[in-house]
Amino acid sequence: MKNKKVLVILAMAISMSCAFTACGFGSKEEEQVVVDVTPTPEPTDVPEPTPTIAPDTQTSIYTSKDKTISIKLPDATWANKTDETDMISFESPEQGKILILHGAGEEDMSVAVIPSTEDMAVSLEQASDLVQGTDFEIQNYTATDVNGVHVYSYVTKMLNTEKSDGFVYVVNKVFANDEEYYTIQGSVRTEDALSKIKESVDSFAILGDSTLKSAAPGSGSGSTAAAGNTDGAASGSTDGTASANTPAESSDGTDGSQTSGGETSGITNSGGFTQEQLTDTNQTRTIYRNSDGHPLVITPDGNGNWVDFDGNTYEFANDEDVYDQDGVDYYYHGEGADVYYMPVE
Repeated sequence: MKNKKVLVILAMAISMSCAFTACGFGSKEEEQVVVDVTPTPEPTDVPEPTPTIAPDTQTSIYTSKDKTISIKLPDATWANKTDETDMISFESPEQGKILILHGAGEEDMSVAVIPSTEDMAVSLEQASDLVQGTDFEIQNYTATDVNGVHVYSYVTKMLNTEKSDGFVYVVNKVFANDEEYYTIQGSVRTEDALSKIKESVDSFAILGDSTLKSAAPGSGSGSTAAAGNTDGAASGSTDGTASANTPAESSDGTDGSQTSGGETSGITNSGGFTQEQLTDTNQTRTIYRNSDGHPLVITPDGNGNWVDFDGNTYEFANDEDVYDQDGVDYYYHGEGADVYYMPVE
């Protein structure tokens, strides 16, 4: 009987062992689960879009950093490249370049070559290894005298554009006397850009203390102003640095455009702007300081910034709120410079 019990227990143990083995218990080998991983594709670099410049969205009157000169650039595609003492340059990728040079004093004048005759203008071009009639020709040469200042202007038509780096015209204008000179040179890439660049060169205005100031448009000479004002746009400020496109302030903090007796004190009551510029808010804007309501005229410079005469920059947070570079807040009513220059009753 005892042996039967032992056999029964042994049989049960063997049966359970088989069951556990079938279920995987006691197995020495571990099963490996292989998971297929699909690699995530790397993103393709998308080139940043090139901004499209709308050339006719605004015109800009650029005033140099030292407040000595100003010039009206043809359109918004033009950017300032250099603004140094005695040299300022601008460039438009499709239209061309403008270079302004200044010299003064005995040393500068001793090396300056002024195109005082048409033959001298030809000689200047020939000095660049160009042949008259083959590589270039001089057009529309004029020499005039304005208040004792010699003014020379002409256009060089480039007949061999391989030698002229692709430029088809060069617009030249020179103001000179025995003491100093300014040269303005506009290099033109296309026929369509010629008239724009000529207009820009003709808009050149001298704002600072210069013996040539009376001859430059917009400097109070009585000739056509840079912005089209026939009264000129010279400053009435004591230091002679007022801009042709922004109001100067007199010593008492007022704009200086009119005295209490109604007489002008050196600048016109339109600031040298044309009627179109006075009312076009893409070209001029009047803003008001929130603290005291003081009005201020700002204009776009060659870099797309809104600036005042002193070179301070202004940023539009929205259609109404404006902040200067120091965080001072202003209010914009959507008005051009015409409201600033309204006659005093």
